[in-house]
Amino acid sequence: MVYHSTIPAEGCSTACGCAMLPLRTSARGPAPATQELDVVDEAIGYYRANVLYRSYDVQGASDKTLIFLELCVGQFMKRFEGCKTKAEAYKTVHALALEPLLLPGDPGFALGGFLQAPASKSEAEGWRAYFKQAREELGLRLLEKCYTQDTGVQNKYWMAFANRKFLNKQL
Repeated sequence: MVYHSTIPAEGCSTACGCAMLPLRTSARGPAPATQELDVVDEAIGYYRANVLYRSYDVQGASDKTLIFLELCVGQFMKRFEGCKTKAEAYKTVHALALEPLLLPGDPGFALGGFLQAPASKSEAEGWRAYFKQAREELGLRLLEKCYTQDTGVQNKYWMAFANRKFLNKQL
């Protein structure tokens, strides 16, 4: 069973077909704030189950947001492989958060068939700003899952999924 986003996209703005869902974050950005379960929690929680599937039936804009964040989880975990301590991985999270994001429609964008190209420059900037904020928050929360709290070493049960690709794609 593929897990779909349970967060409704009604009332949320969209960009490139993705829902700009509320985030529980302290990072600055355009995402509306929430104190409840958010799409970042879903992406991390469903990653180990969803990564086992090669197809995904998209049921709405919130699923497209979840798909992109699942690919980001895979990107972070691949980078975490070379980081033996939590301190090294923390530096990696911040370095990856500063890397520029390709937009849907750009050559080399991993989800060309799922997301449409932005219709305007403001939509492109909105998409980029939202996912920069979401990716940064995702990396910080994933860090807590992939490394133990007390010793700061890698959690082997999470890192076992580092070589898996979601939808056989990679950012």
